[in-house]
Amino acid sequence: MGWMIFAPLAVAALGLVAFVAGIVHAVKLRPGKASVRLGGGGLLAIGGLAAGLIGLNLQSYERLTYEVPLADVTVRAVDPAHKLYAVTVTRLDATHFVQTCTLQGDAWEIGGRFQKWKPWANEIGLNATYTLDQISNRYYRAIDGDGQRITACDLKAPQPEAVQYLPDVVVRWVLKHMLVEDRFFGSASFMPMADGAEYKVIATQFGFNAEPVNAPARAANQQRAF
Repeated sequence: MGWMIFAPLAVAALGLVAFVAGIVHAVKLRPGKASVRLGGGGLLAIGGLAAGLIGLNLQSYERLTYEVPLADVTVRAVDPAHKLYAVTVTRLDATHFVQTCTLQGDAWEIGGRFQKWKPWANEIGLNATYTLDQISNRYYRAIDGDGQRITACDLKAPQPEAVQYLPDVVVRWVLKHMLVEDRFFGSASFMPMADGAEYKVIATQFGFNAEPVNAPARAANQQRAF
């Protein structure tokens, strides 16, 4: 949608040039040419600027609703009496990573780190970036989880070779001095574990989200009523 911003702004720039030319003709006492340039250039500049602002607003709306599916999560009961489940995560991004993790508790929780850019960088198409770190267990009540063991699995995909040889402190320094980084934060989303439940994990511009995609998942989610 970049054309919706840059094309009107280009028209506005042409209108501004024509408007300045009209001022020059007025100074040189050429009223006919001055009126044409001033009137036409002014209309083009105002109209182009207005259209550009509308396009920018539409671009903002698109970015705010921008969502990308990250992973499918399926749950299979192992020992429901002891709240033990096998949870399989199938990543839908370029890593195509598949991991099955045995979790004990009421819900699974998937989390990672998020990199959010400055608003102006987001407007020109620089979307938020992320890394998925791990999936772990969660209890609905803190007292239920008190004293229980933590069950979790690593979801990190192999880093690109170029990144492996570049210290994280260098990357952080570069991003900071490029003035495009807005926030760097952790994000997580959780859903109830139930036999046969299937979920989809989604990345938005503001963090991770999850939604049920089949009947067992929807029933478990509605029963819990987060």
